[in-house]
Amino acid sequence: MASARSRRDLIHRRLSHGFEHFGGTVAGRHREPFLERGLRSEASHVLRRIVHATPRTSRMRVGRDKGVVWTTDSKLLGLDEPYLHLNSEVRSVFRIDLDHVFPSWAALRQEVADLSLPCLPSVAVGFEDEAGRIERPHLLWLLPYNEGVWFSDDRRCRRDVMSLWRGVHAGITKTLMPLGADPGALSNPDKVKCPLSPFWSVQVWNEVTFPSLSEWAGWVDTSTSRDRMIRDSAAALSGLERTASNALFAAAQTLAFGTLREWHHAADADYAGAILRRDRDALAERMFRALVGRVSAAASNPKQGQAILYRVATYAADHWDPSRAGRDGSRDRGACADAVEDVQGVAARQAVGARYAAGLRRSRSADAIREAIEAARAAGEAVTVSGIARRSGMDRKTVRANWPDEESAA
Repeated sequence: MASARSRRDLIHRRLSHGFEHFGGTVAGRHREPFLERGLRSEASHVLRRIVHATPRTSRMRVGRDKGVVWTTDSKLLGLDEPYLHLNSEVRSVFRIDLDHVFPSWAALRQEVADLSLPCLPSVAVGFEDEAGRIERPHLLWLLPYNEGVWFSDDRRCRRDVMSLWRGVHAGITKTLMPLGADPGALSNPDKVKCPLSPFWSVQVWNEVTFPSLSEWAGWVDTSTSRDRMIRDSAAALSGLERTASNALFAAAQTLAFGTLREWHHAADADYAGAILRRDRDALAERMFRALVGRVSAAASNPKQGQAILYRVATYAADHWDPSRAGRDGSRDRGACADAVEDVQGVAARQAVGARYAAGLRRSRSADAIREAIEAARAAGEAVTVSGIARRSGMDRKTVRANWPDEESAA
């Protein structure tokens, strides 16, 4: 009874007085005391849709730090927190995490408008510093009203529609990679910087256009490989050439999976807690802290090594499957676990695995061909199919099938 009265008092004070922060560290930085009156959801029907996109109060998860979440007993109070998990069973929002700092909201808006997308995001949310710079914002695109996609093990749930939703999300991310879109965030699509929280700056850019899944499929590449995007993103973030980036990525990846295996078999408490909470962000953050010294020392430029590790930690946390954690590292770690989580039956899962393996071979072949082309150019040789086949050790048919679209052969 006392807790119920206390909650009612807090809600009444929130509605009558506003949100008051008394100072302290929130979302990784110190915030001075401030007061924000009213509710942000009153400003736009798009922001009210964010309220509807959250699960019921008993299943709602919020937090004041990227790696720490808890449940709440009041949706009104929970929506004041900076981090929010949207409804994962009915997905109506595409969240894109931009890992860059932009000079202003206007500059970010113009850069997004210049891309080949059907519309601006409905909402942009992030931290705005005293100089007006925007740090690592989230962009939110909403599906049309009542067209959220049902994700469930229920037999009535459409697997093809779930797959299309994932493909569209990956395709939007790929389009936004020039602006620093983080492909690792695809593994946790429902966790957002809450635009209703007084701790963030928020922009509402689009209140009228909400493309459907089929409309999105006509604008973006729905067959995008998340693994390839992560490697491309790591190379861009580090500024290294592709060959050097791939080599450092592979070395850091071996360290990351080895560390996860050690934590798993040692029953490490922090590791076990992150696995139980399914908090891949916390797992990636701890992995980065554990390995940053070793990777920085191994790289010719420590900052480039850290940039690679940042992506590798996300990649490893996303792909780690504790149930397949062989001590010798020889067993599959569930690289396509996300693709089969909604697939029923052994044969169907094996088919997904076969398609994944074939795609991985194609991706590796394409990388090897690009590296051979770069080596041939560096040696002053003509770039021909036969010459690249000799350099890469592949047959001419494989080289032709995986020849980069942007390259021409003499």
